[in-house]
Amino acid sequence: SATVIFTATDSCGNSTTTTAIFTIEDTTAPTIDTPAADQTVECDGSGNASALAAWLSNNGGASASDVCSGVNWTNNYTGLSDGCGNTGSATVIFTATDSCGNSTSTTATFTIEDTTSPTIDTPAADQTVECDGSGNASALAAWLSSNGGASASDVCSGVNWTNNYTG
Repeated sequence: SATVIFTATDSCGNSTTTTAIFTIEDTTAPTIDTPAADQTVECDGSGNASALAAWLSNNGGASASDVCSGVNWTNNYTGLSDGCGNTGSATVIFTATDSCGNSTSTTATFTIEDTTSPTIDTPAADQTVECDGSGNASALAAWLSSNGGASASDVCSGVNWTNNYTG
């Protein structure tokens, strides 16, 4: 702002003054030029920390401008929801604030999903046993409980085994 004294003087040298203040104010929030965009990534088994950090630091891809000053970004990220394994999501509000405290927001969601099946590391192996006369129940139960000797792994979570044995 500036205080200005205006002086009116007549041709005989008489004068009088009036004072006024000229103020420039910024009451307009920044403009979101590009809204934040949702991002979905495949689970990497350790929280996808680098992808999440890059998305957050890039404000979810959002951009904003302000005719009066620069823009500072903040967000309300606190953590991912618990999904299965190491999956989850977070809906984040990105806020652009100008130097005068005016702000506007855009919202997007970061999602970690698991669409990859477990990997069979060791396939199940056939087993042949000599007949014991009573159905070989213990040998069969041991073979079934060991999943036929198979092993599997999954980058995002543990593995639960089932089988279709009926008799």
